[in-house]
Amino acid sequence: MRRWLRDRRSGECGEFVGTASFVPDGAGLLWTEEGRIRFGGHEGPAGRRLAIVPEGSGWLVAFADGRPFHPLDLEGGPVEHRCGADRYAGAYRLRDPDTLEVRWRVTGPRKELEIETTYRRAP
Repeated sequence: MRRWLRDRRSGECGEFVGTASFVPDGAGLLWTEEGRIRFGGHEGPAGRRLAIVPEGSGWLVAFADGRPFHPLDLEGGPVEHRCGADRYAGAYRLRDPDTLEVRWRVTGPRKELEIETTYRRAP
């Protein structure tokens, strides 16, 4: 996986390069990302854990502690998450059976970011 980050206020750009795994976990999936990030003056290891869990007739992306993040829509429909006064507006798009693209635009008093991630299935 590769994630590009752009801070629209400072103009700084960076990237996260690593691996993502989606492992069955009960009725859903455990989503783990591990790699290295370079952003601004920082460079080092980074990662996160999420879960994809059933919700009603669809799916929900949740944080590792179980808090809801947003509904999952792989057809490009808009998704949204509020983090305090900051708003994450995004979209997932399954480009082909081996490629998933995720885009976020973050706006608010604390953040002004563009985030683009491409996940490609390993051979």
